Amino acid sequence: MHETCSVAVFTDTHLIEQKVTYMKIFHTIKSIFALTFAGFVVVVLASCSSSTDSTGSGTGRVSLLLTDAPTDTFDQINVTLESISFLCEDDSDDTDDEVNALDDGLDGDDDDQSCNEVVLFEETRVINLLALQSFSELLSTTTIAAGEYSKIRLHVSRVELVWLGTDGEADRSEDAKLSSNKIDLNPRGSFNVTDGSHLIIQLDMDAEKSILVVEAGKSTKYIFRPVVFVSIEGEEDLKLVILDGKVLAKTDTGFQLCKVEDTEVNEECSAISTSANTVVQDALLNIVEPPESFENDNIVTILVKPGNGKFAALHIVITPDTRETLNLALFTGEATSAVDVDHFGMKTNEDTAPVNAGTLLAVALVDSTRIFDEYGNEDIARDKIVDGSGIVTYGLAKPDLSTIGDVGVDGKVEAAFVVYDNDGVDEDDTKILGIIVEIIDTVMTVEVDNGSSTTFECVDVVDADIFLLTISGTKIVQEEIAASKLQVGMSVGIYGDNEGESCLSADVVLATEIATTTI
Repeated sequence: MHETCSVAVFTDTHLIEQKVTYMKIFHTIKSIFALTFAGFVVVVLASCSSSTDSTGSGTGRVSLLLTDAPTDTFDQINVTLESISFLCEDDSDDTDDEVNALDDGLDGDDDDQSCNEVVLFEETRVINLLALQSFSELLSTTTIAAGEYSKIRLHVSRVELVWLGTDGEADRSEDAKLSSNKIDLNPRGSFNVTDGSHLIIQLDMDAEKSILVVEAGKSTKYIFRPVVFVSIEGEEDLKLVILDGKVLAKTDTGFQLCKVEDTEVNEECSAISTSANTVVQDALLNIVEPPESFENDNIVTILVKPGNGKFAALHIVITPDTRETLNLALFTGEATSAVDVDHFGMKTNEDTAPVNAGTLLAVALVDSTRIFDEYGNEDIARDKIVDGSGIVTYGLAKPDLSTIGDVGVDGKVEAAFVVYDNDGVDEDDTKILGIIVEIIDTVMTVEVDNGSSTTFECVDVVDADIFLLTISGTKIVQEEIAASKLQVGMSVGIYGDNEGESCLSADVVLATEIATTTI
């Protein structure tokens, strides 16, 4: 298993109003990427202790990231998320005490529970998973009690599947059935929040594998049984994040990124580190030299690489106090061509706020433009973008943002940075649904019912991520298991690459307990 907030001081009242007004517009333009703190930061007033007394003293910070993998089956998968919390090893169905800033657990009802459910995120929020293909969204940064935790619990109240028409508007939608709205994720081994630490966790909710399509006569039903990859700390597994806010407490090696209206550093700010690899541009995309010459109170948009308890800035764009800034925006969609010398084409999707879905843009690559994959590896040669690549472009709209997409007006964006994702390009994925009938070491035989016939498929799980899915009381439990825990008779869903070998090489295996409903 992979172990794996944003902020300046103004002295002139008019300038404060001007900057706040501007940032409201700026956040609207790129709302799907904006870092929103209100209601997310929860100071936990009670600790979590297990039967082995693994809880430490003090508090640590936890940042939650959410991302997704691509799928061609749906145009939107809108998940209504209600809360995310941590639990300790000895949590049970009978222990359901949630602790947050509004309920400190000191109400006189001491039931001697040894572990509490510690809430990190609690707000009804609808998130289109498919908008998160090429990056991670920061859900929250929370201060909680130091200690050892073993489970992550999600509360999901609705999953809406949407298909769009040719005009980019919703053509039809359907809710996927929820077996339970309480989902427990059990990574291999526990994870620790230590005093003064910053733990970064990415939840990769794989939309393609989380939606089970069931053909029932002439109708089709959709069942949501979540598949979530949990990455804790490991930099190699965490996608890039786009943040914006105000610079405070700047030093030679970093600064605090806070909300625009903040005048001093507070617990909602995030520490951003800078290095020799950090590139800084002004709003006209000119390189700022030396890069560390940007200042406190600057409003910035930052491309960061999370991991190892920090957000490392790869690219910083400083935004000015003039109307020119309104032409800076984020555009999401997919590439319609490879890079041709200094530009490529892209088509926006429904999650691009500044322009309509389906708008064709020419993305211009200037000398200062940087291109990264979703994990922060820089494409120096500028040859990794191909037709169909998932694209996020942040840059300067030409001639003007308000006219892009108008009849007779060609859209052009001069890019500050581009993030691409080729996970959905030219993949030869195979899916197998069936019953395990034989297991020899890491190779198993799966019986597949094709309706009119039965086939037997050979599958090698030596390099697979294997998850056991069960419904326990009112919860769905996902536990990562070793291959040795697979048993004959289990229902399995297998995803892998068809490389022409006699056995399918599995990437992911989803198993359910014997005698339960087939995945």
